[in-house]
Amino acid sequence: MRKANIYHYQLPMDSGVVLRDKKLTQREGWIVELVEDNKTGLGEVAPLPGFSIETLDQAFTETVSRLSKWVEGEALDSHSSLPSVAWGLSMAEYELQGLLREEGFYQVAPLCSGDPDDLLPALSQLPGEKIAKIKVGLYELSAMASW
Repeated sequence: MRKANIYHYQLPMDSGVVLRDKKLTQREGWIVELVEDNKTGLGEVAPLPGFSIETLDQAFTETVSRLSKWVEGEALDSHSSLPSVAWGLSMAEYELQGLLREEGFYQVAPLCSGDPDDLLPALSQLPGEKIAKIKVGLYELSAMASW
């Protein structure tokens, strides 16, 4: 027997994340739970307002529709045109099918918060593979503001 649950959440954010010139003060979305044959798969559907092409309402409606069909016995169609729905449903399905690794692979990566060229000397000092996280567009905006 198949069962699907959707859990809504709203989390306050105080990290100072800015999307399209608007500070993100909360994250909202749904945790999707698929249950079949005593196995569980979880995924997250959480479009970013002002960034994602879909709204929260569109994502919720699409998620409920696809989960309803899955509970009735159809294959889960996770190939949605709404990226947050496609991501959340595919992750839940992968976990349900045992396709995700049991243990995570965690590696610390330095965050570049200024000129990306300044990151190169720091990376050259790190052992092994060189990995960094770069916030695209952030430096360009601050550089343009100083013109």
